[in-house]
Amino acid sequence: MSQVAEIQYYHHGRFRVAGGVLPDAITAYQTFGDPKNPVIVFPTCYGGKLGTNGLLGQSYMVGEDKVLDPRKYYVVTFALFSNGESSSPSNTPTPYNGPYFPTITYEDNIRAQHAVLTQKLGVKKVFCVIGFSMGAQQAYYWSVMYPDFLERYIPICGSARTSPHNQCFLEGPKAALSASKDFQDGHYKSTPQHGIRAFGRAYSAWAYSQAWYAKKGYLFDGKYTNLNDFLREDWEGGFLEGWDANDLLTLLNTWQMGDVSLIRDGSYFADCLGAIKARGLIMPCKKDLYFPPEDSQNEMKFLNNAKLVIIDSEWGHMAGGGLNVHDDEFIQAEYYHHGRFKVAGGVLPDAVTAYRTYGDPSNDKVIVFPTCYGAKLALGSQDYLVGEGKALDPNKYFVVTFALFCNGESSSPSNTPAPYGGPYFPFVSYEDNIRAQHAVLTKHFGVRKVFCVVGFSMGGQQAYHWPVVFPDFVERFVSICSSARTSPHNQCFLEGPKAAMLASKDFADGHYQSTPQHGIRAFGRVYSAWAYGQTWFREYKHLMDGEYPDLNSFIRERWEGGYVNNWDANDMIALLNTWQKGDISIVRDGGDYEKALKSIKAKGLIMPSKTDLYFPPEDSETEVSHLRDAKLHVIPSIWGHVAGGSANPQDVAFITEKIAEFLQAP
Repeated sequence: MSQVAEIQYYHHGRFRVAGGVLPDAITAYQTFGDPKNPVIVFPTCYGGKLGTNGLLGQSYMVGEDKVLDPRKYYVVTFALFSNGESSSPSNTPTPYNGPYFPTITYEDNIRAQHAVLTQKLGVKKVFCVIGFSMGAQQAYYWSVMYPDFLERYIPICGSARTSPHNQCFLEGPKAALSASKDFQDGHYKSTPQHGIRAFGRAYSAWAYSQAWYAKKGYLFDGKYTNLNDFLREDWEGGFLEGWDANDLLTLLNTWQMGDVSLIRDGSYFADCLGAIKARGLIMPCKKDLYFPPEDSQNEMKFLNNAKLVIIDSEWGHMAGGGLNVHDDEFIQAEYYHHGRFKVAGGVLPDAVTAYRTYGDPSNDKVIVFPTCYGAKLALGSQDYLVGEGKALDPNKYFVVTFALFCNGESSSPSNTPAPYGGPYFPFVSYEDNIRAQHAVLTKHFGVRKVFCVVGFSMGGQQAYHWPVVFPDFVERFVSICSSARTSPHNQCFLEGPKAAMLASKDFADGHYQSTPQHGIRAFGRVYSAWAYGQTWFREYKHLMDGEYPDLNSFIRERWEGGYVNNWDANDMIALLNTWQKGDISIVRDGGDYEKALKSIKAKGLIMPSKTDLYFPPEDSETEVSHLRDAKLHVIPSIWGHVAGGSANPQDVAFITEKIAEFLQAP
């Protein structure tokens, strides 16, 4: 739920800026939450305003159950100089109005924001600065200008300096506006419609990727009928409705001049980045045309305490701006740094656990819902059970979803730097995951007891491991389409897709330089027949009510495409290894499976699918016979293993009903 706060205005008085002086400089800002909480600064980007009349607002990240949750943080949003809310050409009186407004740098903005925080709000330390685009560049500036004032920074689709190519792109819309017949060198008496419309059209092709346009993303699921409607309403209208022409050009100049190394270190970029003390999370988009990931990868060479996470999206630069729900999910996943963390196969120098939270952290009914194989927080994989009116309702519970190690969001082969990246990533067990999740809950959230752990497939195996690893910490657990150990048959099935990947001509023993398409596609095809029941195929359910014309199209899109578009090959193999070695009796009881099951104190709800081929109900029946306090409910479905996921609404309804009954029972 987004939140709205009153825009406040801080008067600096006479304020020196790069291009001269502002006699009465004003910084617009908003605050959300309790000032006693950790402070997060979230400044605007180009086109962004605190109010609702800009192209982009700040509300997509601020609000209950969002990444900047005012119940957990004290969030301060700042408007950039020249955005029309803080001091700008459009709102500054003579003699500095309009085209006479002085040049403003990022450094000027950060000094002004620091003054508001320290002199007005009494802030002594900033926990994190987070920003998108120009906001991201401000995040970098904060870490350089006030190295002992902030702990962390998160630049999303931005860089520490504006590259020559980026500067060149900006010359296009600038020239379109400046040369227009109604701009009049900035002395216009009415809105320069021709200039602003030309500005928007010159800008528009840069904001999204070629693939996004190729797939007609500009139609926005029927909102627009053609490309011109999109340009007219989104780009011409977006700037005309909320922006002044002189503001646009002055703010663009701030962007063009961005370079943190101008502040210190004699413009030596590497030294400037190397001196940053704060911990960084750098998040470029894979297909950003003007803040490309290559720039971020280059910056990572010099940063000593930063993690690179690339947003794998076709939305280009706008992936960071709150327009696409899947990109929002990816960005808003939170990350806990464990530091040096021992795992079954060795050590991770800086282990990271990705998670999301829903609901009130003060609610003592805490529910843990970890991911399964093939699931990511960014893909919304957990959404089918989490939400208002769903089984895990944030109005009733504090829900924490966790990403497994090796899923590409928590520490994985694909995102871990040398020497443990790629095929050198150490083996990680279920127990390692549970210890990491426990650390997030206890050290970060102060949780003393978990009401219930719920999981599907590999998530279900984690649900079994929780009450074994931490027997007095968990009251209940729900295991859906899963088991307490991976059976020999289950292990054998997994050898198939694994072998197809490892033997493929492009996997290169995990040292591939580009996506091993052959290996991943073969993996998906070998796996696909196992996921559903035979009856499901006999009834042609794979056609998905006409979505696919034939079986091959289904496999090509759902199984090949699902993995090729969203998964790294080494991640897939490493996570599969975790699955294959699952066995709660290894944690304790020396491999005595029955003894391990009998020792579980927590109440259990065990829900296998009637037609599951690799977690069959017979395994669950055996386990329930040894558990002290557990109920067995078999999902009456032909959907096989995926009955426990989000694929079939009838199965989701059955699971939701049984979970609700179980959670409400005494």
